[in-house]
Order: sequence, then structure tokens, then C-alpha cells
Amino acid sequence: MNKGALEGYRVMDICRAGPGQLATSVLADYGADVITIVEPGYAQRRQVGGSTAKGFGQVNRRNKRGLFLNMKAEGALDIFMKLVSRSDAIVESNRPGVAKRLGVDYDAVRKANSAIVYVSLSGYGQYGPYAGIPGHDVSYQGVAGMIPQDEQGKPHHPTYNNADMNAAWYGAFALFTGLLYKARTGKGQYIDVAFSDASISLPPGHLEDEMLCGAYPCHNIYECKDGKHLTLSTREPWFWERLLKVLGREDWLPHQRPQGALKEEMFAFFRKSFKSKPRHEWLKILKEADCQFGAVNLTAEDLRDDPHNKAREMVIETQNPATGDKMFIPGFALKLSETPAKMWRGPSLMGLDTEDVLKELGYDQGDISRFRQSEAIG
Repeated sequence: MNKGALEGYRVMDICRAGPGQLATSVLADYGADVITIVEPGYAQRRQVGGSTAKGFGQVNRRNKRGLFLNMKAEGALDIFMKLVSRSDAIVESNRPGVAKRLGVDYDAVRKANSAIVYVSLSGYGQYGPYAGIPGHDVSYQGVAGMIPQDEQGKPHHPTYNNADMNAAWYGAFALFTGLLYKARTGKGQYIDVAFSDASISLPPGHLEDEMLCGAYPCHNIYECKDGKHLTLSTREPWFWERLLKVLGREDWLPHQRPQGALKEEMFAFFRKSFKSKPRHEWLKILKEADCQFGAVNLTAEDLRDDPHNKAREMVIETQNPATGDKMFIPGFALKLSETPAKMWRGPSLMGLDTEDVLKELGYDQGDISRFRQSEAIG
């Protein structure tokens, strides 16, 4: 098991959706023992709404152990509470009221472990007029004022699941906060995280400066001779001067924000210039001139082959647990000097560690057979 910065902490993940699983995966990557608990057959039912065999769902299942548990079956609640007594935190992402109906809400579990940190992730939180309303990312973005608008002010569907990601990072932050408080005081607590709240707190950063929205040649995306693209993010005047020197057009120095016909002339020149050489040549030229630029990686292969991503070990090769095929998943964003993250275990099938976890809790093979008979563990 990973001997990381969070070694010694155990987190129970009873989330059904990706954001909650992503929150716990952050802790798993840095050493916490995260046990994902789902009911038998859930993965197959989930496939109807979207594949769980690809995307960030696989990232969410690395460095974790899996336990099948049918909370409606005889003996399952006893197993759950026994695991609670040996854990530091729980994360759940059901609609408000579901955890209570299953007998695993905060009031119930703190009887088994008064120092438990209990994080609830839900669309609109545990109270308020919208609490309990089902939904997905776009609805939470709407309530949070995050929906993008066109030039006429008409809202249009976002192309990125900002609310989901905001809730995931706030969920991880909630866990860290609760565990730090517990380490200092010995006390647990209940933490209510709403997707809509997280998105109001972490707005998408609507850009008011038209330069940052691609209005001018200095801050834009260009295609190169080989069909690959690069970005320019030239904002400060001294970087603008360097760029123009590279392009041989220092006469345009006063015109970083051109208008009218000059703007069109400059755009045409920039596009023609960058189409004259393959991207790798431009990247070398711009780096040597100390310009502001970047490569545009559009595919998984682009990400994998980018030399910077390779140097930073930000794309990891592993196996798809369902098919055995080679696949690539993101690496670890935090580079810790003393306790670096590592993949001690690749993405695994749900419930794979059911027997091992039960044996750790003191159950013998006879107990496990009885649990299977009652369908508590599938």
C-alpha cells in the first residue's frame, strides 16, 4: 500500500457519482486507505447512463480498495458500522434523506464512532428550497450563475462540467479540513457541501478583458504547417516586443490592441507566419526568444507525447481492469519532496477487495459465506 503523507487515515467512500469519488481519490493518491463501497450490480446499472469503464471514472478507482455491500440485506449494516468504528472519515453523495433511510446518516454513524468526519456532497445541499431536487452539472451551474452567454446575453449550454469539478475539489478540501480539526481536537464533525455553493465560491472567471478572449493577434491560437496548433498569451508589453522581433514586425509595437483594417491585416499576417513552419520549430524559436506561448494538445496521444507532460510524469500507462487493454490516465499534480504520490494500485473492478476487508474486520470464512447467502455482499 502507498506510504504517503496521509498514511494511517482510512476513508469510506459511499459515493455513486464521479465528483465524490474524485474527492476521495485525491486522498487515496497521497496515502490514505480509501475503501469504495457500492451495492452489487451497481456498475452494470450505471452503464445505462454512461460508461464507467473509461474517462475519469478509472482515475477515481486507482489506489483504492473496493467493497460490495447491499445495505438492504441482513448483516450489511453491522459490517458497515464495524468499518465505521475503524475509519476516520466518510463521504457520501446521495440526495438528502437517502443516507438516513439506509441507516448510515451522520447521527447514526457517530454512535459507532464519535470522532468520524462525515462529508455529504449533494447538488443543492442539505437544506434550502432546492434541497432534494435531483439534477446534474448544468442545473447547478445555472443556480450558481455560471452559465455562459453569447454576445446578445442569451445563455447557452456550457461545454465543461465546472460544477462537478468544483464540488470534487471542495469535497477533498472538506475532508482535509475535517481531518486536521480531528487531529487537533479529537473531534469529528458533519460537513455539508453543495455543488451549487462550491460553484458560487469558485466562479469560472468570466473574462472582462477582450484581449483574454482572443480579440487580438497577441493572445490567440494558431495553426502551424504540420496541422498542429500553438497558443500565444502575450499580454505584457515587453513580451509583445519580443514576439514582434521574432516575426520581424517591430513597427507594430504601438498596436497590441489593433482596430479595424489593421487588426485584420495583423491577424492575416500572424496566421500566415505560423503556417510557414511546423510546430516543433516554432516552439523552439519562441522558447529561445523568451516569449509567452504553449502547445495545444487536442488528443490523448498529444497529452501522452508532450515532452513536458512526460518530464512531469503527468500521463501514466496502466491497464483497463475490465478489458485488460492498455490505457493512459492522469498523473499526480502535487509533487511532494518527502512523500511523493505513486500508483501502488491501478484502477480496479468494484468490490474486488470484499473478502479482504471483511477479514480485516474480524469475519471468518463462515461469516463471509453467510453474508453471501443473505446477499449482503453479493
